[in-house]
Amino acid sequence: MLLHKEQMKIKAALATSVLSFLFFAFPVLAETQSLRPTGTPPYKIGLTETRLRSCQARENAVKIRMNSLLRMTTNVVEKFDAIAERVKNFYTNTVLPTGKSVSNYDALVNDIAAKKAQVEADLTAAKEKLDSFTCKGDDPKGLLTRFRTDMQKIKTDLKNFRASIKNLIVVVRRLAPTPTATAVPSPAPTATP
Repeated sequence: MLLHKEQMKIKAALATSVLSFLFFAFPVLAETQSLRPTGTPPYKIGLTETRLRSCQARENAVKIRMNSLLRMTTNVVEKFDAIAERVKNFYTNTVLPTGKSVSNYDALVNDIAAKKAQVEADLTAAKEKLDSFTCKGDDPKGLLTRFRTDMQKIKTDLKNFRASIKNLIVVVRRLAPTPTATAVPSPAPTATP
């Protein structure tokens, strides 16, 4: 029984200390947030002296990495565009002469063009962010975050661009003439001496 009373005293002391902390801490926190008068601009987001030196040391590497991401994305767009052109050429040179045609071919081609235009517009916006990146700016970390967000959007746009090309490939492939099997005579076995 004595042990139970001691445990209850300890629990009560803990609860009292937590409640007293909350009781005294919240008014202090509320006062510190209201010390800044309303209507004042937010604090400048610029970097501190040490972070600025650190950022400047890595600025070239960051720009190289950003540039290589843009170059890779541009390369992917060129590859996708080449694939789309090959499918269009196959359709006009192989499928159409057989008398078959896709009813929504123009809509599919226009969809590919629209998706490509979206990717290129987002690439241009990302390139502008790369050109304006400097550690001496107001918010280099925010600029990097916006660049990362733009690259994620470009990745989504590339997936949509690829899906549009894939839709065209699927439709054209269904109408493609099947190659005819030609009989190739098998060589006759020869006797070994």
